[in-house]
Amino acid sequence: MTTLVLSTFLIGFFLLLAAVVILPIFFGAPWHPLPSSTIQRILGFAEIQPGERLYDLGSGDGRVLIAAAQDYKANGVGVEIDPIKAGVSRWLIQRAGVKDRVNIYRGDLNKFDCGEADVLYLYLTHQALDRLFPDILGRLKPSVRIVSYRFLIRELEPVKVSEDKTLFLYRLNKGKTINDYS
Repeated sequence: MTTLVLSTFLIGFFLLLAAVVILPIFFGAPWHPLPSSTIQRILGFAEIQPGERLYDLGSGDGRVLIAAAQDYKANGVGVEIDPIKAGVSRWLIQRAGVKDRVNIYRGDLNKFDCGEADVLYLYLTHQALDRLFPDILGRLKPSVRIVSYRFLIRELEPVKVSEDKTLFLYRLNKGKTINDYS
């Protein structure tokens, strides 16, 4: 009986592991979970303020949004195309007790409405960023702050770069000056 339970557990574990490794091929970019210290560094770099809306495109397990809600009292919205990661993130959000401030949607980040974002966080490959930009710029608030981890957004100039050159902050600032819209 013990052997049967152990065998079932191992088969289930390896199927789940295979799904996490193989499904991203069909559903989007690979998943690279970040250490908590890196998540805190990202949120500090983004200058998150209480009550702001942080959007995470390709939100993975939702830990960036959970940390923003817990530590910065921000509201979070994530979009994740992978059904397993979306389910895991919803479970983690429930477990963390921030379900009232963080929502995860399963969908395509290229079609997701980010118009209410105060801060847009991206940990996407160059290929994914190239598909997203510049089309998304017209759908964002003029005052949005965009934070990209590890990858530059082509044709946009960062206003702030971390010392280790892994974090890039962009500001649109549309409408701040007359006849100089970006």
